Amino acid sequence: CSLNEQRRDGLLCDVILIVRDQEYRTHRSVLAACSQYFKKLFTVATTDSGDPHHAVAAVYEIDFVAPECLTAILEFAYTSTLTVTASNVKEILNAAQMLEIPCIINVCLEIMDNGG
Repeated sequence: CSLNEQRRDGLLCDVILIVRDQEYRTHRSVLAACSQYFKKLFTVATTDSGDPHHAVAAVYEIDFVAPECLTAILEFAYTSTLTVTASNVKEILNAAQMLEIPCIINVCLEIMDNGG
């Protein structure tokens, strides 16, 4: 069972991201591995013991990213495949910049430079 299958099935997910009333169950380690924003967010969030390594499942509202963008970013985080179109490249670029995901930023800039 791959991590992406676990995410899709809601298995062993320790984070819930809420974007405009949509819930995304995911794994903090996967998000932190690709996003400096999430890495900082999750290492600051601690349990009563003060140990970020044993933080309980948490809910975070991400109100600055569109659901379609977060869906594309999560697919990338789990599969290394990014689905970008000419119509959504700027929105995904903005989301990647806010979430501090350099590889998505670079891909979006390259697409835009090539006229996509």
